[in-house]
Amino acid sequence: MTLDRAELTGTGAAIVFHVALIAALSMSLASVAPSPEPPAMEVELVEEVGLQSASPAPQAPPPASQAPEIGEAIEPVPEAQFRPATPSLSVRAVPQPLQRPVPQRPAPRVSRIGDDFLKDIEDGSAESSPAKPAARFDARAQASVARLIADQIRPCAEQQRELGPGANRIQVTLNLQLFPSGKLKRSPTLVRVTGDDEDNAQYVDLVVNQAIASYRQCSPLRLPAELYQTPQGGWANINMKYRVP
Repeated sequence: MTLDRAELTGTGAAIVFHVALIAALSMSLASVAPSPEPPAMEVELVEEVGLQSASPAPQAPPPASQAPEIGEAIEPVPEAQFRPATPSLSVRAVPQPLQRPVPQRPAPRVSRIGDDFLKDIEDGSAESSPAKPAARFDARAQASVARLIADQIRPCAEQQRELGPGANRIQVTLNLQLFPSGKLKRSPTLVRVTGDDEDNAQYVDLVVNQAIASYRQCSPLRLPAELYQTPQGGWANINMKYRVP
């Protein structure tokens, strides 16, 4: 079967028309982006459409009232998602104690007088009064102490009985060891005897005993405390000479 020129022309025009129509539809579909829908909605919509197209439908168009029903039927029902119940924590606000403002202590008053003002006074008084020199047990002090001791034991020596002629020439030296109070630490001891000879030799022991008795009876002695003991000596340990009055 051969086609004439008119049929070929019509067939070509129809083909070109269909190609142009398909291209126009493709471009229109590409330019219009479909609205994004949830995956569940697409599944439900496809199922409903498939069922509607598979069932035999009458030639008459569907009533207008079923459009909303179809829309309601194809609306996807969101699946209930199971979420574990979160335990509710009851938070109770603990009332904070009211903080009372701490009263500020007034700053201590600073005295205009320095802390060392007394020191200046003391230093001034110390400078005004010269320091007392330390006591020295020199020859003058020794003579003064010996005179004090002799004056204090004279009453006791005068109470001793009289001895024979020549006894007053005998001189006895005794060692005295005294407490600071003037009392004897021990009985006086003999150091030496001078002035004895053939005439008075018999009285030597008597003179020694009278001297010891005189010191023991008149103890304690009243002597200057500053001369009790010094770097040069003192009356704490002293030798005294005794002669019959």
